[in-house]
Amino acid sequence: MLSAARIVVSLVLGYAETVALAMVSTFALVHLRRDIVLDGRRLSMRYKLLQGVLWMVNSAIAGYLALLAAGNASHALTAALLAAALVVALWRNTEEARQTGLLYMLAASASIVAGVAVAYYARGLQMR
Repeated sequence: MLSAARIVVSLVLGYAETVALAMVSTFALVHLRRDIVLDGRRLSMRYKLLQGVLWMVNSAIAGYLALLAAGNASHALTAALLAAALVVALWRNTEEARQTGLLYMLAASASIVAGVAVAYYARGLQMR
């Protein structure tokens, strides 16, 4: 029972960290380089690519911290559930899906899964 509670807490923590990091990085990027964001009235391709990379970095950092919070609970289960929660949250954001398109959504989903996988691998290396 304690393991399940630790997994739930680490998932909430990981989700909140990812969202917070994504917001901070997006606001900082827009503040520093407003010209990279828009191409006419649409989001530029460079911005979409950079957002995909930021999703991977943010999910890797948050995934690592979530795995630290999970303690002795199953790291594989925690990582898989966190990746699934982040991808579902991304796809449920219909406004972003409409603005960025299907290809970006698939790439961002892959970036999230890769980021959490990197965190899982890094945490596994640290535990040896």
